[in-house]
Amino acid sequence: MLPKSRRGACQGVIMNNKTDKMNTSFKQSAKQFIELQHLDDEQLIRFEHLLVDHMVEELPVGSSPTATRTEQTGDLSNAKVRLRFYVALVASLILIVTMSLNFYPQEPAMSWKIADEVAMNHINMKPLEIDAQRIEPLREYFTELNFSIVKSNLFSKQNYQMLGGRYCSIQGVIAAQIRYQTDTGNKVTLYEVGYDAERYGELPKAESSEQALEIYVRGVRVAIWVEKGLLMAEVQSID
Repeated sequence: MLPKSRRGACQGVIMNNKTDKMNTSFKQSAKQFIELQHLDDEQLIRFEHLLVDHMVEELPVGSSPTATRTEQTGDLSNAKVRLRFYVALVASLILIVTMSLNFYPQEPAMSWKIADEVAMNHINMKPLEIDAQRIEPLREYFTELNFSIVKSNLFSKQNYQMLGGRYCSIQGVIAAQIRYQTDTGNKVTLYEVGYDAERYGELPKAESSEQALEIYVRGVRVAIWVEKGLLMAEVQSID
């Protein structure tokens, strides 16, 4: 039988080896987690239960009748070390989850969805359904809308030439697409759709002098704002 001093040294080596193996295993798990970007709720719960079960197994249930006070104290000390180690593991997991949510958002913001959709429509530049240089003929044409198109005070400051319009949709809601042309011949598209805060989220309001939201996507510039109860989206090429 080994002397107590040798037994303590062997226990220390075994503890270090176990800790190194657990550290290596956790690093591998963290690496896989980051590569997969996220764990679902069920996986997180299973991982939490796994940690709790392992902690319970590692904690001393009772002391042997023949164990000395020194050995009992050593077991308790080792248990505290293991407890701190597992608490650190849980904290690390929470940190990784937080970083994953920050770097890998599950779903883009609604404003980005709107910008991407209107940008794609602008780039496709489908033929106009009606030619018009004034807003009145467009109002008479867009009879299927549940709103009346309006002149945007913010947009009209650019003094673009109106070319006409066509029907389109924004996030599944029927909308008006009005095409303009700049002095240099560049095409600019203005989209109008009824504004629903629950569907589209909070957006800058022209009446409150809030600056339009600018998003660059698909190589074009998109400006989004709310005016006269309508969601407006202006799309044009980047100079």
